[in-house]
Amino acid sequence: MPESESLLRTDEGFEAFYTRHYKLVYRTCFSYMKNTADAEDCTEDVFVKVLTGQYSFEDENHEKAWLTVTAMNLCKDKLRHWTHRQVVSLDDCAELVGDGAPHIDETLDAVLKLPPKYKDVIYLHYYMGYKTDRIAEMLEKPPSTVRNHLREARELLRKLLGGIQP
Repeated sequence: MPESESLLRTDEGFEAFYTRHYKLVYRTCFSYMKNTADAEDCTEDVFVKVLTGQYSFEDENHEKAWLTVTAMNLCKDKLRHWTHRQVVSLDDCAELVGDGAPHIDETLDAVLKLPPKYKDVIYLHYYMGYKTDRIAEMLEKPPSTVRNHLREARELLRKLLGGIQP
């Protein structure tokens, strides 16, 4: 067992891990679940996976990638099992984006309407700042597919926004 994993088995180690990664996991979950309560539930589920040992990677540099992909997949699974999607409240959107650009609400709304394959790459590239090669590794897709999905997502966003640049 790598040293970082054994540290997670202590209260102090897990608390430090949780504190270090909570915001990342919550933002990822919120971007999918679209409301605070569901995002908090999913965030908790991700950390339960860590605590119960469903967490394993060789390198500490992959913690963020593992947590992001795990959060995304967990949220997608929950959404798949729901018969209806939740409505985004404006308060929740404001909590996520703050006082940003003039068209941030429209852009966020358009991103949330994208199909999952596009929303995933847009989120990972623009919101999380990952390069396309790293996204390809995380999603287990060829880099050319990721670049293609980014291009198609940008085109779809332009159409959804009706001339407003995302």
